[in-house]
Amino acid sequence: MTQRGNQNARTPRITRRRFLQLLGGGLAWLAAGPRRTSAATYRVGVGKSANPYAATRRAVDACGEWPAGAITHRKVIIKPNLVMPMTAETGVTTDPQVVRALVDLALEAGAAQALIVESGSQGANFSACGYDFFNDYDPDGRVALVDLSGEPAVLAWVPGGMAYTQLYMPELLLADDVVFISAAKLKTHFHRHATLTMKNLMGLPPVERYSVPSGDWREDWRFGIHYRGLSQAIVDLNLVRPIDFAVVDGVIGMEGDGPTEGTPVELDMAVAGRNPVAVDRVCLWAAALPQIGVQHLTYAARKGLGPAYMRDISVVGDPLMLHRFAWPSDLPPIIEYPRVVPYAFAPGIGQQTSVTYWVNLPCQTRVEIVRTSEVSPEVTLIRTLHDWVDRPAGTETLMWDGRDDGGQVVPPGRYTVRVQARYSDEGTVSYATGRMWVVGHRIFLPMLSKAGE
Repeated sequence: MTQRGNQNARTPRITRRRFLQLLGGGLAWLAAGPRRTSAATYRVGVGKSANPYAATRRAVDACGEWPAGAITHRKVIIKPNLVMPMTAETGVTTDPQVVRALVDLALEAGAAQALIVESGSQGANFSACGYDFFNDYDPDGRVALVDLSGEPAVLAWVPGGMAYTQLYMPELLLADDVVFISAAKLKTHFHRHATLTMKNLMGLPPVERYSVPSGDWREDWRFGIHYRGLSQAIVDLNLVRPIDFAVVDGVIGMEGDGPTEGTPVELDMAVAGRNPVAVDRVCLWAAALPQIGVQHLTYAARKGLGPAYMRDISVVGDPLMLHRFAWPSDLPPIIEYPRVVPYAFAPGIGQQTSVTYWVNLPCQTRVEIVRTSEVSPEVTLIRTLHDWVDRPAGTETLMWDGRDDGGQVVPPGRYTVRVQARYSDEGTVSYATGRMWVVGHRIFLPMLSKAGE
């Protein structure tokens, strides 16, 4: 049995009914279903076929928003989900025929290049996932497989970042002549309900910059990003490199303990559209997964990156059939990221700041003040506001006086409040963070009070 399998056997499961009861009225979308009127703001196309190539072409044609005009003479970069060296039939990885359909559409639109990119701790899994035929796919040499592990990375600013102000990203993705396409997989995820279009960008940052080796396979590779708040970091990645077009491979999806250990589900479906938030919401509806359970979509909607409700989405093309996915067996609690008021304060003259956060269900939480860096995944503990304690659902507000665990006033600089939450001692842990500034004297910074909003 795997390490995660052992953990799941020990951890009490939060049932679907209990989860929905405690979320309350936030799931009216499930009863309402997707909207099919032209008045909706966003369009998402559905293509039904057991043939991944045909399903993808049908979905793209149906949505009517393929950016052919923007592609001409430009570089198209396609990011599939090849997280493990496994074939698409397992439900883990994006089918190469889905990507082939996108490559053909790009070449038909006159793309200068069509690059298929991925990375991994041991290099990109192109061969194991059946992608080698792309090496000589185009006689004019316009199509290539690119392992991002070997590409130069730069530290890019995150406009309005939630967990980060800067992130390392492949320089290739940030060029002005790039049209970026996410070709994700429809599958569940043991940490965030589902991994779809927006979360597919977790494969972009250079592995070595965010690795935190621990001996636990769940916490290696890019887990340094998880420690800053995964839902927040996913939004940050999409702010740095917005998706120009999104496709989700649901021909064979995955339910249960995804993204690698779940059960394949034959849906014979591809979903496509211009807006990644809209595409992901339609996929959640098709899988009967709660919209509010995928927290980065909530954050993305608040930032104006896409729709907050299914009623704002017009689903076009083939009929979208609902298939109720089995949930992961060890989902962690949802934490609304902590708000800090005031954002900047001077403990040297007796000022304090308040930290307020929210959890969706009764659980255990730990709250601490840490120092973080944009150039390293390391986290340094400064002050434990409280260690693991049982908490009811709802909000908690704590005060920090700007002192460390030794009682000394901390030096001026930027600090991070980090909240951790879990259902039991052995349960999967959620993280959420908020930033603040410690200053040496009283200042007035009204514009900074809404940082992270």
